[in-house]
Amino acid sequence: MTTVTEKIVMERMTNEECPMEKCDELYFENTKDQRAKWNSRLEYILSLVGFCVGFGNLWRFPYICNRNGGGAFLLPFLLCLLIIGFPVFFLEVSLSQFSGRGTPRVWSFCPMFKGVGVGALAMYVICIPYYNILLAWPIYYMVKSCSRILPWTTCGNSWNTDLCVEDVRNITFNSNMTAQNDNRTVSQRWENVTLAHTAAEEFWQYNVLSVSRGLEEVGSVQWHIVGCLFASYVIIFVCMIRGVKSVGKAVYVTAIVPYILLIIIFISTLMQPGAGSGLLYFVTPDFGKLLDVQVWLEASLQVMYSLGLGWGTIGTASSYNKFHEPCLKDAIIVSTISEGTSIFAGLVTFAILGVMSEKTGVHISKVVSSGPGLGFVAYPEALVQLPVPQLWSFLFFLMLLTVGLDSQFMNVEVISTAIVDRYPNVLSRKRHLVTAGICVVCFLAGILLCTQGGPYIFQLLDWYISALSVFLFCTLECVSVVYFYGVRQMGKDVEMMLGKPLPTIVKILWAFVIPAVLLMAFLLTLLRYQPPTYGKYSFPGYASVIGWFIASVSIIPLPIYIILAVKKHMASHTFTESIQMALRPEDAWRPSDPLYRKAYRDNLVDAKYSFKDHLKSVFRK
Repeated sequence: MTTVTEKIVMERMTNEECPMEKCDELYFENTKDQRAKWNSRLEYILSLVGFCVGFGNLWRFPYICNRNGGGAFLLPFLLCLLIIGFPVFFLEVSLSQFSGRGTPRVWSFCPMFKGVGVGALAMYVICIPYYNILLAWPIYYMVKSCSRILPWTTCGNSWNTDLCVEDVRNITFNSNMTAQNDNRTVSQRWENVTLAHTAAEEFWQYNVLSVSRGLEEVGSVQWHIVGCLFASYVIIFVCMIRGVKSVGKAVYVTAIVPYILLIIIFISTLMQPGAGSGLLYFVTPDFGKLLDVQVWLEASLQVMYSLGLGWGTIGTASSYNKFHEPCLKDAIIVSTISEGTSIFAGLVTFAILGVMSEKTGVHISKVVSSGPGLGFVAYPEALVQLPVPQLWSFLFFLMLLTVGLDSQFMNVEVISTAIVDRYPNVLSRKRHLVTAGICVVCFLAGILLCTQGGPYIFQLLDWYISALSVFLFCTLECVSVVYFYGVRQMGKDVEMMLGKPLPTIVKILWAFVIPAVLLMAFLLTLLRYQPPTYGKYSFPGYASVIGWFIASVSIIPLPIYIILAVKKHMASHTFTESIQMALRPEDAWRPSDPLYRKAYRDNLVDAKYSFKDHLKSVFRK
């Protein structure tokens, strides 16, 4: 029901003297508690856990950990979590909870760098269609798991080649070819991809993907995947029809079910021979790896990507918090659960691969893989070794689906919130239409990834989409808060919400450690760049040009908004004054709780503080 206050505001907004941007600010200023809130703190935490715990935790971390020293990798990983992951996570949470603003409106505290928020939106416009294909594949596997005989366990199907192999221990080709005089070891047969294609690999490459010969050959649309993609968007829309109110209910299932299924699969796997060997292989430390700078770089990358830092999702979710939500505790809880899940997933993965190694006679180092190859080839092959493989396969792919769903909930919510926040007086009561529009547009864009050339496009996007922006955005977040907005003022904002001062160690990390570490990681990433590959396929030269364009799309808004922010004040101020004003908070920047707005304005720290003053504030309590 529309209140009297809302009616007065709406009448003022219809006046010809009220421009659209002023109307939107007026709507936020004069209508109390218009923004929806999470029903409970638990729903907020589960939503963020669901977002942070994604496919990377299940099939990237185990591989990265094993490749970079096994148990020894946990040292740089946990250190990067403490000095980068948690502080940046807390920074993004506190800014949005304080202001009640998502990306990019939260950048009102430093309008010159509003391009960071717009760049994050640009990443999501590209990310959502390509990420959702990862939901379509598990749905297809779930359907096929209901078959009497799992199709990835046999050769002789319409999609299999003459070189299909059902069992590398006793090779039987799907043709008149024979293995006579083949004296190669099992390990050699496994590695020789020219002669030994497992049934699971051929099902993945030639049935699910029907992959073409290269990027330049787009091929036909795979309608079975299109149907699964459509089903995934229907699920997303239904779960998000009421925004955070309905998402908060959905995550009770999508955030909790993966843990239940992981535990069930883990316990069942431990009962099989070879599981212990797999666990031992995973945790055995190689401390010599710690001397390699690449190990530390990959540890920082894993922490940033698994927590979703710099993408704007954490802030968007936190903008729906109550003003006094204990965000410091929430940041600790979510980051700990997310990265703890990575470690547990590593144990589950290597237990399964240990069982697979035991039954095939192939050393575990030869069956370790990363990315979709682990999720859709190695895992299905391993689960076949368990009793009632149809059940375990269905449960595993259900787990993959739920893991991806709650991540995608928040991805879509970022775009939806940005659109609704831009035109709140028009769209605040039509959020379901905004969500439907996003799902339709992304579904249509995602059809390109359902073609035979789609896997190459997917790999190209995955390789470049956040290659540059994440490091840059997180660095600018810290620099703008500490040196432009002022760490002293940020400390007052946090104290207003939590009733406790900002810890000095957090201020030091924001001011010095994180910018230095991320800048170094950014430079190392550029210096160690390698062109993308897909298996043994090498992309043509022009693919790198396309890839770097994709990587720069999210950075392009940054200089544009810097110029616009300065130009806005040039009419009545000098160039130097315009820069200074572009670095100051806008009038619209204020606490989300109206009860604290007057106190905030009265106690606002003078924006003319120098760089030296901001630097001294880092060490003041």
